[in-house]
Amino acid sequence: MRTTTASLTGVILACLAAFTIAQEGSIVPTATTPIAYACSPDTCKPPNCMCASQSPPGGLSPKDVPQMVVITFDDSVQEGLYQTALKMLNQKNPNGCPAHGTWYVSMQYTDFSLVQQWYANGHEVADHTFSHVGSPSAQEISSCKTMLNTYGGVPKGKIQGFRAPFLNFTKDTLNNIAQQGFLYDSSSSGVTEDAYWPYTLDNGMANDCWTGICAPGQVKLPGVWEVPMYAVMDDKNIPQLMDVYLAGTPQAVTKWSTDAFEKHYNGNRQPFGIYVHPTHMISTIPGGPNHQVLQDTMLSFIKSIAQRPDVWFVTNQQLLQWMKNPVKASEFGQQPYMQCQQPVIANEICNGLDDNHNQQVDEGLVNSCNFGTSFFKTCYNCPNTAPSLDNPTPPPAATNGSAGYRYPLPDTCDSTWWDPIGNTCLCTSNDCKYIVAQSPTVNSTNSQRASATKTPVTLRSSMASSMSQNTFGLVVVTVLVACFL
Repeated sequence: MRTTTASLTGVILACLAAFTIAQEGSIVPTATTPIAYACSPDTCKPPNCMCASQSPPGGLSPKDVPQMVVITFDDSVQEGLYQTALKMLNQKNPNGCPAHGTWYVSMQYTDFSLVQQWYANGHEVADHTFSHVGSPSAQEISSCKTMLNTYGGVPKGKIQGFRAPFLNFTKDTLNNIAQQGFLYDSSSSGVTEDAYWPYTLDNGMANDCWTGICAPGQVKLPGVWEVPMYAVMDDKNIPQLMDVYLAGTPQAVTKWSTDAFEKHYNGNRQPFGIYVHPTHMISTIPGGPNHQVLQDTMLSFIKSIAQRPDVWFVTNQQLLQWMKNPVKASEFGQQPYMQCQQPVIANEICNGLDDNHNQQVDEGLVNSCNFGTSFFKTCYNCPNTAPSLDNPTPPPAATNGSAGYRYPLPDTCDSTWWDPIGNTCLCTSNDCKYIVAQSPTVNSTNSQRASATKTPVTLRSSMASSMSQNTFGLVVVTVLVACFL
């Protein structure tokens, strides 16, 4: 890409001048509609069915419930954004394992080598559509999922979550994710009266009823979970959802966020959410708040709540695993899904990890795929042309068996064990074999989920996320452009 620094600066400033502080889903609408939701716990029973409720599942007393905090990131994954996300998750859970988060990834401008690193270090990768459009089609959703697997090395059965761009979801959106085998959606807002624990859609939606989504016959998706996004109330009693740090001064935002956290922590301990577009924290918008101040505000707040007893930073997948089989906070850290272990592999194999412990990840092994107007990195094959919505995974540029060819991730091996260059799964024991049961295409009233099991065999403890040493050629301009889409 032959673009000068001066021209890059001009593009950035032009974009910033047209950009407004208001972000997707930043303020929750306050209009209300009578709720038509009805669910009986006598017939809707876990682990596959859960009624919407503000009380903890499993009959647990709130004081025995782990206070889970979910930090989520939206849009493309790029070097600067990735490093900011790691800073926000630079905490330890009570069992000594690193904090984990969820990234809802859109495809344009994403560096897939970083997607693989994010997954390999225990974080969750989820679907945010191919091109970040409102009311996404089934193809927008499926193309994103396919690329996350093909170029990001995320096993098919681990791409379980979805968030709608602009939080603009409809019954058609929910039907589409059910038909494609997703486990959950996290696009709805939870304020006060509807700050429910996650629940399944067997009996419909119970959040965002002002849209009419809760009306009888709108949604009925057995086994699909809804994970509400929990709002923070500002000093005018207006619910703020995403990028709360843009809605007031650092002091005001810290107070609102602390008050909201205390309400969860001292109440029924519903999960507390921090939902961000990390681009705001790596560059300052002219006339807007200083990006470093925004970052420092959030890091300080996260550090303050991490010091409270029984606070756990989890992915939405981990949250749902707990929902299906709730245990007391004293037992939470011992659950298999809360462990922090990684394979012990002597040499680098391009799996998103620093296998040889030289402080570099996949050095010299990552492919750079340049299409003139777009660019990304991957441990897998570069396509022979730029991916598109209609053709998200074009044929590889290298032919099978030729020098430089990378072998696709099979459904019988986790990407942390898979050597795409040597065409070998380094897990040779049934104890660590990864099996994905493919989800059939089903109708919206009888959706089946993809299931996956993964138990590591030769492992090392991971107490900190690996830091990428790769540089992404389009960092400055694409970081900003991706946020505007």
